[in-house]
Amino acid sequence: MKFWNSLLILVFVLSSCTSTLVKEKSPGDMSYNQAMSFIQKNQKKESPELYQACEKVLPLTVENRHLEDYVKVIAVYKKNPDVFLKAMTLAELSPAGLKDPVFIDSLYSAAGLARKLSQTEEFTAYAREYYRERNFSEDELRDRLTGYRAFISDRHAMNLIAQDRNGEALRIYEEIVEDYRDTDILLNYAKALNRLNRYEQSLITAIEALKMTPGSLDARNVVSETAELLGYSKAEINTMIEETVFVGRNLLRQNLLADELNIPMPAFRLKHIDGSEIRNTDFQGKILIVSFFATWCPPCRMELPHLNDTYLEYRNDPEVAVIAVSTDEDTFLVPPFVRDNGFAFPVYYAGGINRDFEVKGIPTLFVVDKNGIIRYKKIGYSEGEEFGKIMSWYIDEIKAAGGV
Repeated sequence: MKFWNSLLILVFVLSSCTSTLVKEKSPGDMSYNQAMSFIQKNQKKESPELYQACEKVLPLTVENRHLEDYVKVIAVYKKNPDVFLKAMTLAELSPAGLKDPVFIDSLYSAAGLARKLSQTEEFTAYAREYYRERNFSEDELRDRLTGYRAFISDRHAMNLIAQDRNGEALRIYEEIVEDYRDTDILLNYAKALNRLNRYEQSLITAIEALKMTPGSLDARNVVSETAELLGYSKAEINTMIEETVFVGRNLLRQNLLADELNIPMPAFRLKHIDGSEIRNTDFQGKILIVSFFATWCPPCRMELPHLNDTYLEYRNDPEVAVIAVSTDEDTFLVPPFVRDNGFAFPVYYAGGINRDFEVKGIPTLFVVDKNGIIRYKKIGYSEGEEFGKIMSWYIDEIKAAGGV
């Protein structure tokens, strides 16, 4: 569920930036101990800051195996009237790696509560209010909520499988895939089918997942393992995977290139992390790839090495330019991040230009033609998406059209 995880991270970070505490640090700037102290001191005074502190601490209580702190914080956080953020936060709490049965059961219950909340009208109402402030259209909101509900239900279903409640999990997956299909969800659905010995349906589902994301190693493995259970030979399995990947890549390419835009790129003036500046006019006559990211964003951290590979591949191509734009508020974090990761592509500070580009989630990448027209837009990063191939498809298509 990598794509939706990237959006979840954005939700929580933005929510923590919407207000600040008087004479105190904002929850996002607090250490674990400071946030715990703030929660204990203010637990009877309901406020957005109190619940933001809970959102910061809850995943850390699980990660650090602090059951006592978790119990204290979850009791406070369950009172949060914002059903949307509450459901999202609870769904993110994973029992993976835990051994304490009490802790595990508590997280199972949290995921179950998250699913119930996600089905309510209040969940939609709070989400609509949240995204209206960020200028989302009704269509964008509907798509976002469909994905979020699928993610939350997927988390609950995985917990049911861990409890050997496979039939219940399967019914949830059948509900999910009626409205939403995602590579990771389809693979979890296929695994649930395998646990109930429904191997043929599982194989069909896993093949669909591989077709959606041809570079997914997990999808290849599920296809292979399920096909073996059905008695296919290794040669037959290899052929099956090769044909699925071939068809999947062709379909993906057709769909991506068909989703062409015709939007003039906003004028901009950006400062490089070394202090130099560029303008949009500096890229006239070039195909420009511009990627918006933040140092704190895990999906961005996954995508940027692939962006670096693309930059190195086209560095000597006079028709192509690749830049990255940091949306970090704490700009001092950017130069060491770039240096420590060995990124070669040029990095600039957004300075608010992300709003002109209407960036609503990160990572977001734009491909601009030689005349300054945005032709393609890519939001999020999914493991196994074959980033390099996608960029080459975009670039080759624009070159073939003469840059227009």
